[in-house]
Amino acid sequence: MDTDRLHGDLPPQHHFQPPHGVPLEWNVFFIFSLFYLFGHYSAIDATDLQAPLLLAILIVALAVVPVVGNLLPERVSFLPAMRYYAGNWATSIWCFRTGAEEKLEASIVKSSPLVAKQLAKLYGAKTAEIMADKVAAFRAMHAHGRALNGLLPRAIPNEAEYTVREGEVVAGPLIGWNFGEGHLHNEQLLEAVQRRCQFQEGDVRVVILEGQPIQTQKQWYRIVDAKGGPIEEGYVRVEDMLSRQPWPEPGDKFPVYPTTQHTDTAPR
Repeated sequence: MDTDRLHGDLPPQHHFQPPHGVPLEWNVFFIFSLFYLFGHYSAIDATDLQAPLLLAILIVALAVVPVVGNLLPERVSFLPAMRYYAGNWATSIWCFRTGAEEKLEASIVKSSPLVAKQLAKLYGAKTAEIMADKVAAFRAMHAHGRALNGLLPRAIPNEAEYTVREGEVVAGPLIGWNFGEGHLHNEQLLEAVQRRCQFQEGDVRVVILEGQPIQTQKQWYRIVDAKGGPIEEGYVRVEDMLSRQPWPEPGDKFPVYPTTQHTDTAPR
């Protein structure tokens, strides 16, 4: 299809829509710092640094932490590990059985209502759900989003009985910040939610996918129930994600390699 024709068919507001999930001031700052540090101060070399403490701090921040964070992404936030352009990072999806999300809304003091509730005030409940699902579409454009969709049937028996939310969308109202950091909406947040909401078995299940270590072509996952705890652990292969489109093909089953099944509720 001709690209110009495709863009010409879009409504006008689509041409001016800001990009999703990106701090635009970050890009402005980095462009400015590029010219400021390597243009205006280009005469200064690293060998001119005379303060041993500052040198040690820079080595740790710019070398040690990124190396460890890329070798062990499950141990280090993707922000200090500088993985923002690595193509994958820790993510999660939260699955709420019908009625569970309302219990979450009522039982926890939050910085704001849940995202779907906010959107519903502006667009109505049906349109709000469609707009909330756009986050899943955005995630599927990344390779790891395809793995999350492939792991979903292993977490819940019937998707029609659940509302599926991106972990970032859950973490934002609950803790007031997320910045794409998947470690902010993993088991730790789920345990805090469970203490306040006391969900029943199967009410809330979370699929957690860690970032890809640089030395292997695998990403490790965990499936956790709010009440019952760990259900399954294993890994998915990066090549299986890259070989698929963002949308599931009819009859396709995403390859999953479980290593541990903890409870009787684990999928067979």
